[in-house]
Amino acid sequence: MVVFRLVEPLLHFVVPFVSFKAFGVNLRKAALASLVALAPDADVLFHIHRSQSHSVIVLATILIPLLLVARNRKGARTLILMCGLGVLSHLIMDLFQAPTPLLWPLLNESLVVSGGLNIQIGSVPTFAATGGVATGQSTIGYFSSFDAPLVTAEGIGISIVLLAPVIVSTLLNTGLFGKKRVDKPVG
Repeated sequence: MVVFRLVEPLLHFVVPFVSFKAFGVNLRKAALASLVALAPDADVLFHIHRSQSHSVIVLATILIPLLLVARNRKGARTLILMCGLGVLSHLIMDLFQAPTPLLWPLLNESLVVSGGLNIQIGSVPTFAATGGVATGQSTIGYFSSFDAPLVTAEGIGISIVLLAPVIVSTLLNTGLFGKKRVDKPVG
């Protein structure tokens, strides 16, 4: 039985969304690019997971032609780049969770990054740092069943903490709490 560990879809959406909002991207564009960030996990519809859809090489082969087609349309180029960054955030989060074929087909191995910092409190406090990148043969194949949480309590908690400033700022700026706030330019 294959056990899948995955970053839940909620976090794959929330992390790029909050990042885009932090850079001042409007709500619709941030939401659209963050929805596109979920695309690599569409491979589960074909009964595979962490397949070629999780490769930066595949991402580049899709992005580059799209950018060339949109080279004279700044708005389209910006949205394409945002979608690419959203998908890249997905791949990076997965890389820290489980083996991911990040460089397929150039490298037929999956990569996983691990690390941590442990502390032991006793008569002599000690710290132990661990970390590294492991490789293993990419095993992209079919599964018969998929048993993994789509949403966890931790994911909901992290999402609420990340989204709270965006929600409060949006409410303040839309005038739902009285007068619409206008930020003065810095400088």
